[in-house]
Amino acid sequence: MRSPTRVAAYVDLRYTTRKPTGVDKHIARMVHGLASAPGFAVSVVAPRPQLVGPAATIPASSSLAGLPASAIPFSNRAARMLWATSPWPPIDRFCPGADWIYSPQELWAPAKHARTAVTIHGATYFEPEYPGYHTAWARFERARMAWFFEQVCRRADLVISVSRHLETFLVERFGLDRRRSLVVGNGVDECFFEAGRAPAPACDPNRLLVVGGLNDWDGAAHVLAAADAIRDAFPEMTIDIAGTFDDEKYVQAAGARPNIRRLGYVETENLAAMMPGYLALLYLPNVESFGLAAVEAMAAGLPVIACRSTAVPETAGDAALYVSPTAAIETLRDPASRAAWIARGKARAAAFTWPACLDRLTNHLTDKKPPARSEEHTSELQSRQ
Repeated sequence: MRSPTRVAAYVDLRYTTRKPTGVDKHIARMVHGLASAPGFAVSVVAPRPQLVGPAATIPASSSLAGLPASAIPFSNRAARMLWATSPWPPIDRFCPGADWIYSPQELWAPAKHARTAVTIHGATYFEPEYPGYHTAWARFERARMAWFFEQVCRRADLVISVSRHLETFLVERFGLDRRRSLVVGNGVDECFFEAGRAPAPACDPNRLLVVGGLNDWDGAAHVLAAADAIRDAFPEMTIDIAGTFDDEKYVQAAGARPNIRRLGYVETENLAAMMPGYLALLYLPNVESFGLAAVEAMAAGLPVIACRSTAVPETAGDAALYVSPTAAIETLRDPASRAAWIARGKARAAAFTWPACLDRLTNHLTDKKPPARSEEHTSELQSRQ
């Protein structure tokens, strides 16, 4: 019988104890999915200060609680700084026997014997569409992230992207070898599909939903401009915004608009259940490396009014309305037209499942032929043996 593939998931556990974003969901779904997959033995390796007690267990508040864990004897900050400048000590010293060091988020650590897989979720500050692209902060973040991307693209055995848009960026900007690249995507939680299969509630033609905070990433300026245009054309219509990652200047501007209502954070199951009651999701991010909110809405039976920014067209495909919000509202107020867009969205969302993402990952991790490791990285480790 073939021995299991041993995977140590290198995780910053802070991302598993907060209200989940898309990245947080990805970490939990992919690590638990691997742990449940036949032929895999999965543990977590994390900074010692993030683990609990003398046995170094994962805190009960974490979405990864219950999985076996081993400790890196540094803080998260110290580990990042150490491995930013040195390939020593290799991380598999702290989780011996691992075949793969797999990070479901943007964390890099060198390994001596294990192969390494690192997930890239976004490159916001490299996107010219980002409103703060020319600010000093954005230039600093680009410089910091450029170093990280260069290291990962050169040293990791497998670089995992959540979209083809992001993979292309890494190939063209940082020379990532496509033979060591995998686009794994993101999945839609089952509660959204359940909402889409349930009997459709009465749609309120005067309500739109926005998922995401009032910030530059999520296109707050576009949402506010749309709210003004919608108020002029449809005075009775309101826009509900679910999310908490807000910039105060946009919060104040939204508060001055009577057709905007901020809901704060909405639990995933509640968000899925309420989606079908709206006319549409208004989805206008400035930068987006995947577009999970769009396909979640589609799965739940909610049409999507979207922009053609960054990775949004790749994910939403031809199942979103890429027209002005006012034109889209006119279209969706026709029941037959709205039903057609709902059907198109459900068909699109069906391809975005966590099992499908997991299959793409497991197929690579069980490949008998290991990806080519950078000769430079191998020589660095051998020189320290």
